[in-house]
Amino acid sequence: MRLTDTLTIALHTYHQQVSDLMVADPWPEAKVFLLLRQRDRIQHHIDLFTDQPEIPELTPELWIALAEDDAKVGQWNDHLLALKALPNWRKSLNPPSHHWWWYPKESEPQPILGWLLGGLTIALLTITLALAKDIATRFLTGAPGVWSSIGAIAPVVLALLATGGVLTKVGQQLVDTYLTQRVPYPQFWPLIKFSLALGLLVAFFFGHSAGLPWAATQYHAAGTRQYFQDGQLANAQANFARALHLNPDFPEANHDLAVTYEDLRNFTQAKAEYAKAIKGGYLESVNNLARLQILTDKDYESAAVSLLTALQDQRRDPANTELEYGLRKNLGWAWLKQDRLVEAEGELLRAIGLEEKIEGSRPDAHCLLAQVLDAQKRPTEARAEWETCQSKVSRPEDDPWAGMANKALSDTDLPNTQE
Repeated sequence: MRLTDTLTIALHTYHQQVSDLMVADPWPEAKVFLLLRQRDRIQHHIDLFTDQPEIPELTPELWIALAEDDAKVGQWNDHLLALKALPNWRKSLNPPSHHWWWYPKESEPQPILGWLLGGLTIALLTITLALAKDIATRFLTGAPGVWSSIGAIAPVVLALLATGGVLTKVGQQLVDTYLTQRVPYPQFWPLIKFSLALGLLVAFFFGHSAGLPWAATQYHAAGTRQYFQDGQLANAQANFARALHLNPDFPEANHDLAVTYEDLRNFTQAKAEYAKAIKGGYLESVNNLARLQILTDKDYESAAVSLLTALQDQRRDPANTELEYGLRKNLGWAWLKQDRLVEAEGELLRAIGLEEKIEGSRPDAHCLLAQVLDAQKRPTEARAEWETCQSKVSRPEDDPWAGMANKALSDTDLPNTQE
């Protein structure tokens, strides 16, 4: 009998055996054994084909039928593994390893909550990317610098690397390759990816909620040093502004930025920043805003209301004598401009009573009290206050008060200097 005829018969027999087992329940062990041995014979005949000088031809239908039957057998891994006799058959016959029908593979464990963890992983990485974008945007705002550039680029690169590993095909292949080398249990991969995404989100959330305020304090500290020690007004202003970009809820930085605007005679911007600082509970800004309202806006009523509110604010530290002195002095000033002379005198005397508790001498309350006394036609007392004011001038910012006192004292008639 020709080889082709033998192989054709073997293929038909194999097909019939597969069909019988598809409807058998339970599986007779003898039929399973015969099927496996029949597949061995088919493979033997196929191997003989390759040794022929000229390979005999079989109809394509036979090869297709073999592939279909093999596919069916390949889906029976669980049934074959359930046969207790199968290991003994393999031990006795010792089939080659490439005879796959003797070596059914165990079904790979399904990932634990794979679909849910996959969706959550993508959601976490999306939030992480949003946080990275926000961090980068805050660092990029304002004048460029080395650290600001690093702060802008680093989080975005990390987030893109992480999200790319899940959201792109190449990234998924790289991640799966790494996990294959490190974790031989694919059912745990979704959980590992979720845990890594969660850890990355926690890191970025911490960087956003704690890292940005910390960076803001560093920029604010640099601006404070540049303003008060180095006299670098422009650099200080830039650092105060960047501190606010990193942490908008930073009233002390609002206050110091306003001071730089005031030095540049940009009173509109200064008042806006002082107002933000006050809204954030920074009461020191009340004094500065009230002073600008008195000097530039002539809005004495608004100044008095904000000063009174600050004096009654429960958050005000009673031990902060410097703040209380400024509030009472400026309130007396506002009342002086409203011709509420008795109230102004009382408030200015309270401010003067605090001078011994604050550092350095203060001429301003004395100059203002002298104006009150002038308006009340009390020239002798007024002159004494002008002289005290003149004697207490010690700082560059006291120069306007010095000029006011010198002018008043040079006038023998001591006219009322109130505007």
